[in-house]
Amino acid sequence: MSPLAALGLLLQVIALAVLWAKLGSTWYRHFGAIFIVMTVLYHGVSEVLIALFPDQNPYRPLFMQKYLTQFVLLVSVAILIFTVAYVCAVGPRPKRLVPPDDVGANLTKTIFDYRILLIVTVPLLLVTLNGQGYGPNGAINPGAGVGTILGLTQQFFILGVVLSGFAFLMRFGQRWMFSVLMIQSIILSIVGQRFVVLTGALMLLFALRRFSIKISRRHIAFASISMILLVWAITAARGVEGRYEYNSGASVRLTFLTVGLTHLFSSTTSNEIAYTLSYRLDGNSYGGMSLQALENGSTPVGVRPLINDVLLAIPSFLNPHKDQTNAEDRSEKLYVEENLPIPELQTSPGIYMDILPTQLGGLIGILGPLGMLCAALALGLGFAVLDRQLRYGLGPGRILISLGMLYCVLDYEGTWDTYTITARGILLILAMVLPLLAIRGLVRRGNQRPSPATWLVRVRYQQRASAGREDLW
Repeated sequence: MSPLAALGLLLQVIALAVLWAKLGSTWYRHFGAIFIVMTVLYHGVSEVLIALFPDQNPYRPLFMQKYLTQFVLLVSVAILIFTVAYVCAVGPRPKRLVPPDDVGANLTKTIFDYRILLIVTVPLLLVTLNGQGYGPNGAINPGAGVGTILGLTQQFFILGVVLSGFAFLMRFGQRWMFSVLMIQSIILSIVGQRFVVLTGALMLLFALRRFSIKISRRHIAFASISMILLVWAITAARGVEGRYEYNSGASVRLTFLTVGLTHLFSSTTSNEIAYTLSYRLDGNSYGGMSLQALENGSTPVGVRPLINDVLLAIPSFLNPHKDQTNAEDRSEKLYVEENLPIPELQTSPGIYMDILPTQLGGLIGILGPLGMLCAALALGLGFAVLDRQLRYGLGPGRILISLGMLYCVLDYEGTWDTYTITARGILLILAMVLPLLAIRGLVRRGNQRPSPATWLVRVRYQQRASAGREDLW
């Protein structure tokens, strides 16, 4: 590891220290803090893992390593700028969680009924098992059109599973926590993605902690063992069979997990683990290639791919021709690869290697180095404002927005279209929840409306009071 890269990692450690000094053990309740931790994971921890497992990363031989060193230092400065801006604007450390008997908490428990959520989620599960729903990484080419069923499943499957488990625990208590976590993890593992299993568990635990549900160390230990086993099984199965296609049926998906469980300690699994650790969290290669392209005379592509992210999130009935546009206009990463360009990743005309751009790293090709640093400053302030707004209150809207934001931040390895597409799904759910809240408010007012006898007494009282009579009754 070069001295400049080591300096970059030191700056990331300083950023974590500044964050801890500000928020302490409450950091996990702040999306900006989680964002910082994810940046360090993909831009700092990844370099340590690559150093431990050298010659396994398929991306590093594709470009000059001096650009990697420059990018690590640059993104580390961006992380520190983000952190300083964030801690200066986020406000004081919260003293306590919102009590579980809060009005918003009770309303959330009423609105999110596990039976209704299961009615919505089970069809998404069956569609996925049938090979028409949520697909594994790499199954859908960037910029490819997405049908209605696949789009709905990609949008709501994870959120539906998490909300169903959350609502069940709110109804029956935390004694079912391990069982729910285990069942949820098994259900999510059928899509063949380790990221989905871990993200679903973290989203559920986050929601429960917001409602002051105590999570014992025993539950955490059992849940961790279960998730590690499932992640291990998926890794082992990939070492034997590779990835399966997203349109694979239930038999293929279940056999995939069975094969993984039977090959946990095989030599292919050991090789797959070493290979995974050397590249899976690599968030620096894409940024290094982008810097190399800029150094060779290219200019940043501008904000057009970010605008395309917003247009992509517009529902098809409002923008029916969006799937007919150029593929690069429907993929932020593909747009940069085509227009910056990044030829090192191209395997054939229009086809590029799958690589992690990361949310900060992807901004290098879009805005340039200085633009990324300015964006880091703006993002730090923006996350601080968001956290101050979502810190208190447990209403249905806040919980939905919080879970959506958590998913986006945990998906740091992707691009910014994660935020726009997730926002579309959250807005759709809110559009369905708000009428329920309105009906509930009308029912409450109706229950509080006085009876005819009480109404008559009040009218007589007002008449006598207006007449100035002393014997009002």
